[in-house]
Amino acid sequence: MDGTVYPDVGIHLRGGAGSFKQINEKAGFTISMGKFGGKEKFHGMSKWHLANSAQDGSYLSELICGELLRGAGAPAARFHHAVVSVNGQVRGFYCLKEGYDSQFLKRHFKNADGNFYDGGFLRDVDQQLQLTSSKDDVKDWADLKALTAAAREPDPQKRFERLEKLLDMDAFINVFVVLTIVGDWDGYIYNRNNYRVYHDPKRDKITIIPSGLDQEFRRGGGSYNPPIGPSRTNPYGGPSAPQGLVAQGVISTPEGKARYVKRLAEINRTLMDPEKWNKRLDELQARLQPEIAKVDPGAGGNYPNEIKRIRDFFNACSKDIEAQLK
Repeated sequence: MDGTVYPDVGIHLRGGAGSFKQINEKAGFTISMGKFGGKEKFHGMSKWHLANSAQDGSYLSELICGELLRGAGAPAARFHHAVVSVNGQVRGFYCLKEGYDSQFLKRHFKNADGNFYDGGFLRDVDQQLQLTSSKDDVKDWADLKALTAAAREPDPQKRFERLEKLLDMDAFINVFVVLTIVGDWDGYIYNRNNYRVYHDPKRDKITIIPSGLDQEFRRGGGSYNPPIGPSRTNPYGGPSAPQGLVAQGVISTPEGKARYVKRLAEINRTLMDPEKWNKRLDELQARLQPEIAKVDPGAGGNYPNEIKRIRDFFNACSKDIEAQLK
């Protein structure tokens, strides 16, 4: 930080089953600037996270996924890095991530007064998801109930028509494609996890927003054509069958599948250039590796291997997609 003191902020430990650490370890934190009535913001954010990156030694998975999602036309949280100290003791190198709050909504939507839901852990839109913010919008989960009914419409053509009326379909297919490419086995599409849902009351459209993208770029080839059915495969061996109700509803229709394939080709052509990503990885490695090594020499020494994993992914991915599209 810059030496500024922020009084009366709320701080709590964060992290899931694979990343949670106690306060005396390399814990993750969520910081709420206005938790106790304060109006100050940290670089424009009222809520933000310090993630310990316990499952991502590159410290880059969410940053790169965010760049891909925004490049494809889908909302994603901003991302940076920090060295964190607690009571004067350095705890390590961290990922600094924008929180999903009103400021996030205002950056991505013309209206930020709608229902904003936290998907929680392994829960789908047919359940009463936690409502984190709302103003002048529909009550009693009526927006999610309508989306659920549309996704369960038995007739494929009518199902797509009903879903497109309620869902920001372009944004959803963009998310579907990007998360399939990067191998996001633990998000909404493939596991009903790590997501937010926003209902824009002015447009009457629902957007599903990915989060928790810290285990990507590990897939070992496999198909980019999502299979239909209940079975799930090795998460690092290509896409499993979609588990999210909305994802199943869209991809199992002829129109949904056609739009997915068309967008896969477009995103591959415009966003997946390996030369561009190798240059970007060079920039990020030059900036991060010296700082990581200062606080964790072992992680700093291994950092080239972490970069190589992502570099290998981009070097192979575009050609693999192109071959499958042909």
